[in-house]
Amino acid sequence: MSKLNRKLRVLIVDDHLGWRKTLRIYLASLPELRVVGEATDGESALEACQIMLPDLVLMDINMPGMDGFETARLLLDHYPRLWVIGISAEVTPNAQQRAQDAGFRAVIAKDMLLDYLEPAITATIEMFY
Repeated sequence: MSKLNRKLRVLIVDDHLGWRKTLRIYLASLPELRVVGEATDGESALEACQIMLPDLVLMDINMPGMDGFETARLLLDHYPRLWVIGISAEVTPNAQQRAQDAGFRAVIAKDMLLDYLEPAITATIEMFY
């Protein structure tokens, strides 16, 4: 990844504690990033973004209550420069289309996450800097 003059601020949104912990540990190994917080659902993601002002949100698309698609739309209405990368246990063509329509920059299957997350984040960094 390229060198930044500041760390990219990341918010993790997933209803499963294990995935949030896994992402936090992985992201801590990337020097260009700083995890600024975690949220468990769409509502808490909206609140967290208002307080933490992340550059990037890594968000599960299938959450109880407000799903990732609706959450992304609302976030991007308020923060149009925000990058949202979706994560999901299963990425179907329908889910990819819905994610694109909602404004996600990418959707990555959880079983492929550690292989494809760094290139997606690199693209985010290049767009910001």
